[in-house]
Amino acid sequence: MAWLAGVDGCPRGWVAVLRDTDSGALHVRVVAALQELLEVPEAPRVIAVDAPIGLLEAAEPGGRACDRGARALLGRPRASSVFSPPVRGALVAVDDYRRACDINRASASCRLGISRQCHAIFPKLAELDALITPALQARVREVHPELSFFALNGGQPVVERKKGRVGRARRLALLETAWGRELGALMRDVRGSGAARDDIVDAMAACWSAERIWRGAAQCVPTAPPLDTRGLRMAIWF
Repeated sequence: MAWLAGVDGCPRGWVAVLRDTDSGALHVRVVAALQELLEVPEAPRVIAVDAPIGLLEAAEPGGRACDRGARALLGRPRASSVFSPPVRGALVAVDDYRRACDINRASASCRLGISRQCHAIFPKLAELDALITPALQARVREVHPELSFFALNGGQPVVERKKGRVGRARRLALLETAWGRELGALMRDVRGSGAARDDIVDAMAACWSAERIWRGAAQCVPTAPPLDTRGLRMAIWF
């Protein structure tokens, strides 16, 4: 028996979908801190997180090589779902958007700021960056749900918006085919958990990629990931 986990951010912290590779059983957990997922009874072998692992010290147009590679695979319109993370130094400005932008701009001659959307998740980025180590990357990997759906869909992006009814249904159908089970009941059971429906679907996609990683079938962009200054591999797996 091996448990695997896919994780996405949500208003109450993080939502994790855990799957047992033998029985196919699925559990949903909402935790306040990522550290909790390292200590849950299921002890997931792989934890696939939809959040950046490994950060630049100097901003680059388009972000990290993995961000640029993910956008190239997804194309329009899904490429816009891949945001450029801040430089590590900007994370000190969790509560000050202008200061975060100033730090990011001062890091390189390209003078790149950051989006409001990116700054809104600074607490989660800082939490993950403080937790992760090169050794822990054997177990905790960065994923992006739209790349997971790209792989689930035979190497084609799912172009419909994930928050729309059609887009959500398409993504759930791909997961149901892959896992050989209906997921509507699970989606109904987790109402009131503090996680939005699209957060849970994204966590499911991350869990699917976690199993690919565990089985040695996953791909990553770029294929030869560079290391950041802390020795963290900057790669997105799917």
